Amino acid sequence: MVQFAKVAALLLSFALAVLAVTVWVGRWRFRTLVSKDVSALLASTAPAVGPEQFAAAQSALPEPVRRYVHYAIPSGTPAIRTVQLSHDGFFRLKPGAPWLPVRGEQYFTVSHPGFVWNASIRMTPFLWIEARDRLFEDRGNMLVKLASTFTVADASGPEIDQGSSLRWLAETAWFPYAVVSGNIRWESIDAHSARATLVQDGLPATAVFEFDAEGKPTLLHGQRYFATDNEHSKLLPWSGRYLEYREFAGFRVPSYVEVSWQMPEGEFTYAKFRVTDIRYNVASPR
Repeated sequence: MVQFAKVAALLLSFALAVLAVTVWVGRWRFRTLVSKDVSALLASTAPAVGPEQFAAAQSALPEPVRRYVHYAIPSGTPAIRTVQLSHDGFFRLKPGAPWLPVRGEQYFTVSHPGFVWNASIRMTPFLWIEARDRLFEDRGNMLVKLASTFTVADASGPEIDQGSSLRWLAETAWFPYAVVSGNIRWESIDAHSARATLVQDGLPATAVFEFDAEGKPTLLHGQRYFATDNEHSKLLPWSGRYLEYREFAGFRVPSYVEVSWQMPEGEFTYAKFRVTDIRYNVASPR
């Protein structure tokens, strides 16, 4: 019996060692993939957007959007081509589930919709989910792995493209010059709201921005594809709230956001992110 216990302990130790090596290699491969995606995004030929583009386009913008740009971009703020953003916060996987700590980093191109987001969601002290969401050359892809190793989701297709495009549109709040990039068609609604549509092929990506009297965006809402349990997708109302404006490198942008789906049974807020750092005109992944 003692001998059997020793053998069992050795086998368990070996299995744990194999698992640890597998996870280490998986995490290295995942981070390498993310680094390559970021490098490809930042190496794109998308030009910078700045004061010249705003001066040429401002007369055609709806009044609340002009008010927003004047608030968010003080005089003298330079043109930007790329953005790097870091955040922490909380995320939950389904309605009623506990909030889990999340830490992430995201890179954007400004003049043409594109981003790479990499985040780690901590489930227990020794178990996590790592995600990479991407929009590159108008194509989206969401890759999710347990412990950075075991694939949970690897989603692509026209509906993912639409969702990723809508996400970029919502996140232009962190790089306000994007509103005059030429990729967004604006329509006036009233003194405090305007409709934005990405000019691109594929399924429409359209959202309504709401602004306060000062010009700050407070709410975005649109229709985004939601993946159901039977692996089909359907359009559901999707929204983001912009809160706690701060200044990063001269730009006045929200430092806290909450993102929600409007489910048939009620609102499901699934992300609460706090921005910890923003850098502009980055040339390589950190």
